[in-house]
Amino acid sequence: MTQLQNAKILSSFIIVYFLSINILNAQNDEINKTTEKYNNSSYLTMNVLSPLNTKSPRWRFGYIKNINDRWKIGLDVGYGNHSLTFYDLGDNYELWEVRPEFYYFLKTKRRTKKYLSVEPFYIHHKDLFFDGTYFPENGESLSYDKADYKRQKYGINFKYGFLFNSKKRIGFNLYTGLGIRIRKNTFTNTVNPEIVDLGPEGGDMFGFDDYRRIEGNNFGGNFVLGLKIYYRSNN
Repeated sequence: MTQLQNAKILSSFIIVYFLSINILNAQNDEINKTTEKYNNSSYLTMNVLSPLNTKSPRWRFGYIKNINDRWKIGLDVGYGNHSLTFYDLGDNYELWEVRPEFYYFLKTKRRTKKYLSVEPFYIHHKDLFFDGTYFPENGESLSYDKADYKRQKYGINFKYGFLFNSKKRIGFNLYTGLGIRIRKNTFTNTVNPEIVDLGPEGGDMFGFDDYRRIEGNNFGGNFVLGLKIYYRSNN
């Protein structure tokens, strides 16, 4: 093989090498631009599961504001009443809630974003119950023909979630977590109250309706599971 042929082969290798480097750099630049776009996005959200809650349905919408590639801050506001639900809960059902949230993102160079968050919350629920029973703070269990009901619930949740980003602006936010809460129930304007013997379970084997039948303050835990659909906006 002549020196001229060797020089041509070497030149070809050099050209292929630098072309490969340029292609890889271009791909890396594209990936970095894409992840940077996701890192610096803000989100309009709607909770998919909250309207399907059979006990206390509401429509919950929110906004997650970008601060930097690690931190975001959000606010969810929910509202439900008898005319906005899929269920027949009576004409007097009404609930509103406020949920600020602080996000810390764990992985900033991936399309799917994992995060930890802290969510304080407040819920205000009022209703008018007919032909029911409840456990007063002081005294024996009572039945009634009609009673005004109010539930206030507040606390804090610690959550772990995922933002599933796609090339489109629509995506999903799945999360779970645990929290603590304080609930205060009050029954007022009770019509025809009568003392009744409901037994230790109060007629509810699993206690699912306790929050609607036990008056006073109650401290407990929260299990959190949710799914949101979002629209991504870039700053």
